[in-house]
Amino acid sequence: VARGMDPTGPRHYRLLAEVPADTLATGQDPSSRAVEAGRAWGRHQVSSSGDGGASGTGESVDRLVALLDGLGFAPERREDDGQAQIGLRHCPFLELAANRSEIVCPVHLGLMQGAMDAWHSPVTVDRLDAFVEPDLCLVHLAPTAAAS
Repeated sequence: VARGMDPTGPRHYRLLAEVPADTLATGQDPSSRAVEAGRAWGRHQVSSSGDGGASGTGESVDRLVALLDGLGFAPERREDDGQAQIGLRHCPFLELAANRSEIVCPVHLGLMQGAMDAWHSPVTVDRLDAFVEPDLCLVHLAPTAAAS
């Protein structure tokens, strides 16, 4: 008698996540490759949600905050010297980021940039400062080249 897989069995998603992280970490310029992988992920998130189309600055930031919230980043809007920022209070990949921040953090940067590109936003994610505090990463927003 054929049996199905045990749905209550153990899960090892971290191991699965380490495979692409290790792959990205090898070869030339792993950080750039990680950003590009993140951008593709961000564009896919937007297209699969049907949330595409042009948007203004405020709407783009709202959409980005909602996307990050849905992915478990616990985002919060911030501002520093008139510059818009988003604080990330949780990393859903924290254990992996602890060992592979050179890959995980650029993937997150690319995710946000890809989403903003897909929304044709007049702002983009300029940079991501990882772990500026033990429980805080800072996303810095800036006008896109076309908008400035």
